[in-house]
Amino acid sequence: MKILVLGAGYAGLTVVHRIREYSNAEITVISKSKIVRENTIFPLLLTDEINVKDTEFNAEEALKRKGIEFVEADVIEISPQSNEVKTSKGTFDYDYLFIALGGAYEENFEKIPGHEHAFMHHTLEGFLGLKKALEKAEDGVKVFVGNARNSPIEGPSYQVALISEYILRKKGIRGEVYLATQSDKGVFGILPVNQISEKANYYFERKRGIKIIKGTYVKEIRKGKVILGNDQEIEADIISVLPTLSAPEVVRKAGLTDESGFVPVKLPFFIYNENIYAAGDLAKGMMPAKTARSAMISAENAVTHLLKLNKNYYSQGVLCIMEGGDDGGILRFDKGKEGIKALLDFNRTYVLIKKIYSRLLVNSAFNVPYHASLTF
Repeated sequence: MKILVLGAGYAGLTVVHRIREYSNAEITVISKSKIVRENTIFPLLLTDEINVKDTEFNAEEALKRKGIEFVEADVIEISPQSNEVKTSKGTFDYDYLFIALGGAYEENFEKIPGHEHAFMHHTLEGFLGLKKALEKAEDGVKVFVGNARNSPIEGPSYQVALISEYILRKKGIRGEVYLATQSDKGVFGILPVNQISEKANYYFERKRGIKIIKGTYVKEIRKGKVILGNDQEIEADIISVLPTLSAPEVVRKAGLTDESGFVPVKLPFFIYNENIYAAGDLAKGMMPAKTARSAMISAENAVTHLLKLNKNYYSQGVLCIMEGGDDGGILRFDKGKEGIKALLDFNRTYVLIKKIYSRLLVNSAFNVPYHASLTF
C-alpha cells in the first residue's frame, strides 16, 4: 500500500505517526519545508517566554527514523483521476492520498484590502513583526485585533489582545486595545453556552480593560485605520488580523472543493472519496473553530477509518489554552457519548501547562495520541 501525505503540519504528521504505529505501508510526506513549527505557542514570543528555537523541529529527521520518506517540495498539481501529485521535485503516485495542506492563511490574508498595513498573528513573521511594533509603542497607542469575515478561529486573536494589554501595562504606558468578535455575544460567542461568553466578556472588559466590538469583522485595512463589516471605522496604530480560511488554491484547482472553498468530507472519517482523505483546516467537516487539536483529531479519525482499526472515533470540540501575559486561561467545550464538558477558567497555571504540552509536541514531531477529546 502506497500512501502519500501532503503537508507536515498537525494533521499531516499525526496521519503518518498513526499509520506507522499500525502498518508498514510505504509512506511519503511532501511539504514545502522540513522545518516545522508548533505555532500555537507563538503568542509567548511576544513576551519573550519562549524563543523561535523552542517552537521548531526537523520533520525530515523525525520521519526518517520511522522509515518514512520526506520530500521538501511545493505541491504544483493534484490529479485525482490518475492518482498522481505533481511537485517541484517530480511526480508521485499513490494508492491513498491524505491532503493536509492547511487553511491557506497567507493566500487569504493577501486578499484583505490593505493587508500590508497589518500583521497576521499566525505566521512566525507576523508575530515577530507584531512584537517589534509593541516594543516601540508609546503613550496613546491604539491596538486593534480582529478577524476577517467568516474566519473560523478567534482564539489567537483573544490571546493577542490580552498580551497586548499586558505589554502596555508592563511598559507603564497608556493605550487602548480593541478586540472585534464576529459573534454578537462577544468572546467565545460561537459556543452554545451563554455563561461562557458572559464570563469571558467580563474578564476581557472589566478585568483587563479591553474594548470589545461585538458582531463584526475586518472588511478593509488602511494606514492607521480599520474598516469593519458594519462600516464602523476604528483608528489604530498597531493592527493584527487573522484572515478567513479555505483550502489552498492548488486543492481548489484540482476540483476537490465545493462552493464553501473547503474539501467536503464524510464525517467522522474525513474521507472525500474511496482513496482520498482531507484532514485539518482545509476539510469542510472541521469544527467551526478550527484548531490544532481538531486537526489532529481529524487525522486520527481518518487513519482509524483507512486501517479499519478497532477504535472509537473522536468527537470534535474546542480546547483553547489562552496565554495572557501575567495571566492565562482555558476554554473547553466537548460533546460526545460521555456527555458535555464545558469549562472556562482563568489562571496563570494554564500557561505552564501549555508550555509543557507544546514542548511535548515539538519533541515528538506532533506524535501525541491523547487529545483529551470525547468519543462517539
